[in-house]
Amino acid sequence: MNGRVVEFEGVTKRFGRVVALDDLSVVIDGKVNGLIGPNGAGKTTFLNVVLGLTRPNCGRVNVLGLDVSRELSKVKQRIGVLPEDPGFPGSFSGEQFLVRVARLRGFLNPHDRASEVLGVVGLGEAGDKSIRTYSSGMYQRLGLAQAILGEPELIILDEPAANLDPMGRMDVLRIIDSYSKNRGIRFLLSTHILYDVEQVCDWVGVMHSGKVQAFGSVNELVSKYSQRTFSIAVSDLKAFSVALSESGLAESWDVKNDRILASFGGEVDVYGELVNLAGKIGAKIIEVRPLWGSLDEVFRRVLNSD
Repeated sequence: MNGRVVEFEGVTKRFGRVVALDDLSVVIDGKVNGLIGPNGAGKTTFLNVVLGLTRPNCGRVNVLGLDVSRELSKVKQRIGVLPEDPGFPGSFSGEQFLVRVARLRGFLNPHDRASEVLGVVGLGEAGDKSIRTYSSGMYQRLGLAQAILGEPELIILDEPAANLDPMGRMDVLRIIDSYSKNRGIRFLLSTHILYDVEQVCDWVGVMHSGKVQAFGSVNELVSKYSQRTFSIAVSDLKAFSVALSESGLAESWDVKNDRILASFGGEVDVYGELVNLAGKIGAKIIEVRPLWGSLDEVFRRVLNSD
């Protein structure tokens, strides 16, 4: 693949007095990239600018190394898209629709390709049924099928798990993971389901108020923004609890199952401070075990810090 997935430099988009994207500069270049944010954060506008559906008021946008404002036709040849509300011809069967897409994509055996992707997304038994009879979940699966059909370099998915039951969501995550690892296809997805992002994305951007307020790998974001929480075993639980409370060392703490669960700010040398505190009261630290934070905590802290 040539070029980074997406590059924004000084991009602003206004709708009247509403600033949807605010002087946004960001580089996205992971394998599976996720955008998360509350409603109105600018995620859909971001994707529409990437796709050339919305023109920014100012700034530069590159996709796969191509300037969207000047080379949009080339960009479209190299990407696949699942919009949030795909519109499909209800008079077609799922297979008929995909055969037409495969022909437009230049496949020599469009029927074979249509049948293959129907199987991939779990619609193998429903390909001959009219699209108008599809459930919302089947409709979403068909959208994913047309996005992956041409095996593009980049697939853009807007709420790919919308209308899917838990099993359907797992199928979508499996497909994304498989196509990324085995076929080298990159993904850019927008979603509000943080668990899905944690499962498949190696790059995450948190959008709020028209900006990407935080970005990086899930591990990097959790390390930077979530509280560092530890499970602590100590020889004198009662005395140490009192000492910890009086010290103000922990941002929060509680006692559960004869252990202390405590959260600390990023600047604290946790183990050293705990050992010193225990020594002052004649107690001994038995174990300090870190507990992993979550993307949900990152999301809340980033939004609350804005």
